[in-house]
Amino acid sequence: MAAAMCAPAAAQDARAERDRLAAHIQAHPEDDAATYRFVALATELRDDEAAIGALERLLMFNPDLSRARKELGFLYARLGNWAVAAQHLKEARKSQSLDAVQKAQIDAQLPDIEKRTQPSRLTVRLHTGLRAQSNANYFPASSLFQIGGAGTVSPGGPRGDVNAFQLVQAAHDYEFGSQRGDQLETRLTAYATEQFRLPQYSVALFAASIGPRFFIPQGAVQGLSIHPYASGAVSLLGSNNYLDTGGAGASLRADLTPDFWLEPGAEWRSLWVARAPSAFGVAPEATLSTLATGDAVTGYLNGGYALFDAVRLEGRFGYTRAGAFYAAQSSNQFDAQAMLRLEVDPPHPALARRWTISPYARFTHLAFDAPNPLVSPFVARREAAWTYGIMLDAPVTPMLGFAANLEFARNDSNLSNFSTRNVSVSFGPTAKF
Repeated sequence: MAAAMCAPAAAQDARAERDRLAAHIQAHPEDDAATYRFVALATELRDDEAAIGALERLLMFNPDLSRARKELGFLYARLGNWAVAAQHLKEARKSQSLDAVQKAQIDAQLPDIEKRTQPSRLTVRLHTGLRAQSNANYFPASSLFQIGGAGTVSPGGPRGDVNAFQLVQAAHDYEFGSQRGDQLETRLTAYATEQFRLPQYSVALFAASIGPRFFIPQGAVQGLSIHPYASGAVSLLGSNNYLDTGGAGASLRADLTPDFWLEPGAEWRSLWVARAPSAFGVAPEATLSTLATGDAVTGYLNGGYALFDAVRLEGRFGYTRAGAFYAAQSSNQFDAQAMLRLEVDPPHPALARRWTISPYARFTHLAFDAPNPLVSPFVARREAAWTYGIMLDAPVTPMLGFAANLEFARNDSNLSNFSTRNVSVSFGPTAKF
């Protein structure tokens, strides 16, 4: 809190120092030390154009300053001018005046920047490791179950477990060749866990989306694009098919400033939940599930704001109406998420990429249309869930790294069956190419 209160004063001091240095380098454009200090402050204050202008003036007086060319390349990359960025970085990399740390910085970023200049771009991220949790069986915190409105204390309790997990995320963009930069975007996600003690709670998920992104000619709002898409997913619980979805949606992204963007959207999905056969057609206990066969319509607003060069705030608000055949499984859900991404220098200069520490929080409110007589014939289920934690993404080489996550989850319900607590921690290596 103290840091947040001091931030405006610190930013004001940084602007005053930037303005002082700007006047100095205007009078002394050959002063490379002052120029580098100005560039660092301007970059921190998100004034990339001023930083680029200062570096280009410096290179006019001394074209052999490889450090200036390196910084210029990174700044052009921040603005999305990938071809110019790659050109400056490759020229700087050829120089013998850069030290090993500066060369490692270029080697870490240049492959990604060069990939952005290609009309067909594929990026894949792999993450595997172990995850431990305190309540793998989602047992009620009070050990109290309601059955038909009557409370029953269970002799059991929460069971902790450890699982192995694998995550694969792939993104492919294909540019159509238009001057606006229209492209086809494809996203794939595969996630699987193997529980060591409770294999019935192992999960697998395969999800995909595809659709074009059309950029709208610039007007009052810069960077405006529309993205219609189709999506689908298949999931398994234990060794059995659990939930399949398919649908479509559209979003409209607006880059309101270089630091601030918003993306409202809407999506419809058809849900199909596999159920074990029963003499009643559907097993009665199946009606206790939060998910049911039916339709879900979601409206959402995503956004992001760069407070400083290394500090970004991202958020999402969403509302989902889920309609099922059984009113006790039809619901309204409100969801709010926020994440603060803090980029920090790694502990050793040989590690060229910044590490990212990301505290996050999520609130979900869920309200069902009608009571479920199996639990309580007169009380409709209401829930408020809080999830908060912190993530670490630590690149070690341009391709390999390490990631970890610590998370606390609390679900409060007016029906004790669904009030749960859980603490989880996960860690493992990552790969990106």
